[in-house]
Amino acid sequence: MRTAPEVMTGIPSQDSADAGGDCASTDLVATTQPRWIWIVLVLAVCHAAAVASFQVLSVLVSPIKAELAVTDVQYSLIQGLAVAIFASLLGVPAATAADRGNRRLVVLVGAVVWAAATLACAFVGGFRELFAARMLVGLGEVFLYPSALSMIADVAPAGRFSTAIGAFGCGGPVGAALALIGGGWLLQNPARLALILPGLSPWRVVFLLCGAFGVLAAALLLTVSEPEHRAKPARPRAGIAATLRHMIEHGKLFAGVSGGMLALSFCVFATASWLPTMLVRDHSMSYPSAGALTGAAALVGGMLGAWACGLLSDWVERRGRHDAALRVSIVVSLAFLTAIPGAVLTASWGSTVTFGWIAYALLGMPTVLGGTALQQISPPAMRAQVMAIQVLLVNLVALSLGPFVVAALTDGVFQSPAAVGDALVITVGAGALVAVAAFLSSRRAFLRYRAEGDSAP
Repeated sequence: MRTAPEVMTGIPSQDSADAGGDCASTDLVATTQPRWIWIVLVLAVCHAAAVASFQVLSVLVSPIKAELAVTDVQYSLIQGLAVAIFASLLGVPAATAADRGNRRLVVLVGAVVWAAATLACAFVGGFRELFAARMLVGLGEVFLYPSALSMIADVAPAGRFSTAIGAFGCGGPVGAALALIGGGWLLQNPARLALILPGLSPWRVVFLLCGAFGVLAAALLLTVSEPEHRAKPARPRAGIAATLRHMIEHGKLFAGVSGGMLALSFCVFATASWLPTMLVRDHSMSYPSAGALTGAAALVGGMLGAWACGLLSDWVERRGRHDAALRVSIVVSLAFLTAIPGAVLTASWGSTVTFGWIAYALLGMPTVLGGTALQQISPPAMRAQVMAIQVLLVNLVALSLGPFVVAALTDGVFQSPAAVGDALVITVGAGALVAVAAFLSSRRAFLRYRAEGDSAP
């Protein structure tokens, strides 16, 4: 792998532009193609492990509720709020350390912690213990996502940044598929598990396997070295105060881009948390069958969606549309307005499956689009911190509220478990409309920023 021919992938950084636009040859980084592909692949595996640990709860609703005696609202808190708590506290400090130091080490620490926390979920005795274990699972995304995108920005070849993020984003659908299909299969075949792990409930074994996947991801990280920044910064790496000043100075721009991505993430978490349950309650499927269906949709549709999203953004960008990430984001928002009502409200089983696959193809796209758009309006010295602030907001707003709003509408407004589909349609519809409005409001500021000084990878 180290002997492969080298390709020049250098791109002038914002620090070079700030120094007067001097893009000397010393600012170019020679990166072997197999090396950058391997880095992206390992980070995608980490993404898959993190998503599997989060997503697996979607097919464990019935056995966990039965054994631990929790309500829909309590379950939504385990899915959302619990994961968001430590993420909210530690995400920004971790990203500051990443921008100033070793990003790979930050990802490795996160992988070890979330793998251990997922293993701990297998041995909980009640709601409070499960809630506490899930709090540590939240470290996965906040340690991984900002540092991983910053690493990708420094290794991806010119003109292939969105495509590289799309490849990283494919890890999410793979992780979701492993959790949904694997979790569903294990629930359907408890007798086989009893021969290997006697005395453990199938849902506990699912957590053990997800935790083992996290351990594997951490081991793979040991094969990756910290990438060099494309250019040596002309000033010390920015701290959180400078990052916040940058975001405030461009307040309308960040409000629109960040707000729109938050709204899309709200749709993603609501859908990922409750669509399998909707199939069970509204379409009389078993949880194993719903897990197999949504898992296959996540694997095929989700991977194709994330990859195609990156390719499309790069294609539109190359044609002179420097707001490509926002244009594609608007299309994705409108697709949510069609896919979720189609999956819930259609009477035809074939239509339900088709729209369900479309919905799962959409779930990985905000990772690609948000990573691209926010990196394009962030100086290199602030990349990880900007993404950490976004992940913080995603955890506090989208992850906490997406699953909760669906449950609250189901229990409090409709007062019927069978109405979870209607609650999902209302929740996702509102989020998608907010996203469209936010992206439209920020397009001019986005184009102006990129025209004045394009710091995008």
